[in-house]
Amino acid sequence: MKVLEGFGLSKSYDGEKIIEDVSVYVKKGEIVSLLGVSGAGKSTLFNILSGLESPDEGEVYLKGECITGKAGRVGYMQQSDLLLPFKSVRDNAAIPLVLKGTDRKKAREEAERILEEFSLKEASCMLPGQLSGGMRQRAALARTFLTGCDVLLLDEPFSALDALTRSEMQKWFRNVIKEKGASGIFITHDVDEAIILSDRIYILSGDEGKISFETEIALNSRDVFEEEFIKLKKEVIEKVK
Repeated sequence: MKVLEGFGLSKSYDGEKIIEDVSVYVKKGEIVSLLGVSGAGKSTLFNILSGLESPDEGEVYLKGECITGKAGRVGYMQQSDLLLPFKSVRDNAAIPLVLKGTDRKKAREEAERILEEFSLKEASCMLPGQLSGGMRQRAALARTFLTGCDVLLLDEPFSALDALTRSEMQKWFRNVIKEKGASGIFITHDVDEAIILSDRIYILSGDEGKISFETEIALNSRDVFEEEFIKLKKEVIEKVK
């Protein structure tokens, strides 16, 4: 079942076409990666899918409902974790609930519950500055889930992490999405990351602002040293170029 769909999306700024006639979708429980060179229009596409911007042409649907230009219908986790440094991890996670009018005590209780699911129970009263990079990203993702949205847009959330932490977060994130039956579209410049995480990959062409390639990931192993992984990686790199 397709949960988020963008049809024929086009957007220009000052007469310059950024994306043109782009159509993408994500199904329930699926992770889709969006690859492309810098300036290809990936963030523009995310802003449209999230409702922060309206397209010049095209429409966005969430579970069959048109949400074009309507913000707050999907979860959007940007590259920076954007945790407020003066609030505890628990209170940071509770922000979406408080903004919706939930009683502060109940919001904190719900935040505590999801932080425990994300292995952050012991850190709930800590400030963001006391956390490791991986813990901060888990806290930010917990907050995104508490928006009440089960469709997530993630803009390179692991790019600032060291290699070992990033690898752990990739595995953890994929497991969380699958366990919760959520769906995610993931911007990355890292081909390895796209293959490890994704069920499908889109490539957005920087020259035309269009989807130039789409492939399903059907690997027996996500091990980067396996021959089938390396073969697919070479193919994807060539398409990105």
